[in-house]
Amino acid sequence: MKQINRDSLLLATSMWISLVINWTTIKGFFLSPSAGSGLSAFVFATGGFLLILSLNYLFLVLGSLVFRGKSIKWWCSIVLLTASAISYFTISFGTQFDKTMFISLLQTNPGEALDIVTLRMLGWVLLLATLPIVFIYKAKLAVNLTARGSFFRSTLITFSLLLLTAVVVYSMYPRYASATRNRDVTFHTIAPLNLIAGGLSYAYALRTSAVVRASIGDDAQQSYALAKPRLIVFVLGETARAKSHGLNVYERDTTPRMKAANGMYFADTESCGTATAISVPCIFSGLSTQEFTLQKGREIETLIDVLHHAGTRLIWRDNDSGCKGVCDKAEYEDFTSSTNTLWCTDIDNCFDEILLDGLEQKVRQTKKDTLVVLHVKGSHGPAYYKRYPKAFERFTPTCKTSDLAACSELEIRNAYDNTIVYTDHVVGESITLLNKLSDQFATALFYVSDHGESLGEKGLFLHGIPRAVAPNEQTQVPMYAWVSPQFSKFEKWNRDCMANQTKTKRSHDNVYSTIIGFLDVTTKQYNPDLDIFAGCH
Repeated sequence: MKQINRDSLLLATSMWISLVINWTTIKGFFLSPSAGSGLSAFVFATGGFLLILSLNYLFLVLGSLVFRGKSIKWWCSIVLLTASAISYFTISFGTQFDKTMFISLLQTNPGEALDIVTLRMLGWVLLLATLPIVFIYKAKLAVNLTARGSFFRSTLITFSLLLLTAVVVYSMYPRYASATRNRDVTFHTIAPLNLIAGGLSYAYALRTSAVVRASIGDDAQQSYALAKPRLIVFVLGETARAKSHGLNVYERDTTPRMKAANGMYFADTESCGTATAISVPCIFSGLSTQEFTLQKGREIETLIDVLHHAGTRLIWRDNDSGCKGVCDKAEYEDFTSSTNTLWCTDIDNCFDEILLDGLEQKVRQTKKDTLVVLHVKGSHGPAYYKRYPKAFERFTPTCKTSDLAACSELEIRNAYDNTIVYTDHVVGESITLLNKLSDQFATALFYVSDHGESLGEKGLFLHGIPRAVAPNEQTQVPMYAWVSPQFSKFEKWNRDCMANQTKTKRSHDNVYSTIIGFLDVTTKQYNPDLDIFAGCH
């Protein structure tokens, strides 16, 4: 094989990554309504390709400053493998990697990580990365250029690519502006730059996270006591979409127990984010969806802190991915790694009923108002079939692998709907427990999911699409409230008025003040306009 210099090797690697691994993004340029048709669409897509090539080449060149000599082969191989893995999720599931997705990756536990790695994924990575890596390791690197000469050539190639890209893009700038503004194309799909950009964005947010939370609820206090202390169970759902809820006029009865409990279902509820890492901090921040950022959320105390100031007992039981930093003042219990064989079938895979195990004894230890947060694993994918016991496999056939590409949409839907049935059962069991505890407490329950899920609609699967362009399947979530007759009697709440509140559009913005309202806490942080039941007290 003839010798190849470093710059040519970097350019060849960039070409492969840009043209082969990122073909979905190039295809997006070509199919964009802004591209036109025929030759115009080809030139438009070529401009997109040149932009991707320029950015990838620049990234490889910058990395080559660290990987000197023959180690440049390692650098190119690492980038190829990473880009191939990212492209698998983009092409198979429509996944877009931004800061939110990067955070989700970091917070994925080992069991969930194993669910993501499938034979199909490994085959995809090998298919796209093996050929160029073999070429790289067989290539003989030329060593006749000095470091200064190599740098000069790299700079010249980079400048030439950027100049050519600028000329093409400038000639059709209104079209490119329209395509990006309408999200026909997005740079969240350009591998591996999307992962790097998400990581840098996360690193910046992490650097600012050392800020001490400002105390915003130190004025909080209980308004008045009831004949019995209040006990509120807040079931924090995971990946449940409203579209698949029986209470939401769904063709399947996936929520029989919620329906039988005669609670209140809010059919039009919108989530703050499309990933747990965003939605959970947002829900507990008290900030609106429009106001919330991770940085702002870290700078202020949370709902848990406010209720702690009021003297409320706070219990957080977790079977998902942690409380995302919002439950520092709560009695925290992590069940994700439990070895309880009654509820756990595999490493990091326990059924959500484990959260109710021993809860009665725990709450009976107190005589003051209590909030219990049950953070369920719910419908977390892609291994939906692992989220429910066999007895709850109501809809068949089901997808029994985390490799969704190997299943039909019907099998995926069946497995997912079974998770909804099981979550409904967990909520039903929670209500049964609250009825049992009514001899000691005035009880109520509130349930809302953190975000929804795509099951193949528009070619998308899972969740995490940037909220600005996310489909309804990922942003429309179920929300449900149940109040015991005793609680209504003590609080003198009008149940007809409460039922009427389900007819109004709601969002995660309502949760913060509604929970405060359930516990009758007085604080400046309470907003009666956002308390769903404020007018019914």
